[in-house]
Amino acid sequence: MPITPTPYVIPSTLVFYLSEQTRTVPFSVYNPFPHDILFKVDNAHPEKYGVSLKQGVVSTRQKITLQLTCTSREASLEDGVQVRFFKWSRPRHGHKPRAQQYLGFRTIKIYVYNDRTEDPNEREGTPSDTGSASVRSSLGPEVAGFSNQRKDSSRDGFSNDGSDADGPHGSSKRKQVLTNLVTVVSLLVCGFALNKTSDEWFSSNILEGIRPQTLAIVSYTLAFVVLIKLLTFR
Repeated sequence: MPITPTPYVIPSTLVFYLSEQTRTVPFSVYNPFPHDILFKVDNAHPEKYGVSLKQGVVSTRQKITLQLTCTSREASLEDGVQVRFFKWSRPRHGHKPRAQQYLGFRTIKIYVYNDRTEDPNEREGTPSDTGSASVRSSLGPEVAGFSNQRKDSSRDGFSNDGSDADGPHGSSKRKQVLTNLVTVVSLLVCGFALNKTSDEWFSSNILEGIRPQTLAIVSYTLAFVVLIKLLTFR
């Protein structure tokens, strides 16, 4: 179990079948936290399993996909690899690297069956997540947290595929931008018209005692304020 809140490893369980040729499956390390994370993969059975990357740094709100290859020729139900996490801080130029703060770990369980008939989930008719080498994740807090973090990162502009979330929030933002833009144009037009209006006509027909040029300045000022709000709107 993780000691402190740690990044997610998805899926948390990998299943292989000795009767199938494809025996390499992916798994991802996802970092939802506002700091970079150093991860290290501890493989206690290198003679059975190979990992494409033993250690690396995953940036904030990003994920790294690794490959795990099964080279074992025997069935096994007790194996696994452990992914340890450290808070990463890049050493300054000319300084020695500092010891990284240990955050905790996640364990990936590995099951190797002779064929699909030995897999309890296959016998129950549960579909596998991928093709020949089945990848199965336990539907627990890790998956729920991973899904929620992806939704949050999409709203914040950190979607994994680089695209912004489009939905009710995006539609509301577009309406606000258009409303502010129309307000700016209306205030500028109003200010321009007031600035061209005769003092005598304005005093006798609209409002006595106030020059139209004064109201024009007010309109220009309000337009400037709304424009600043529009330029800084996110």
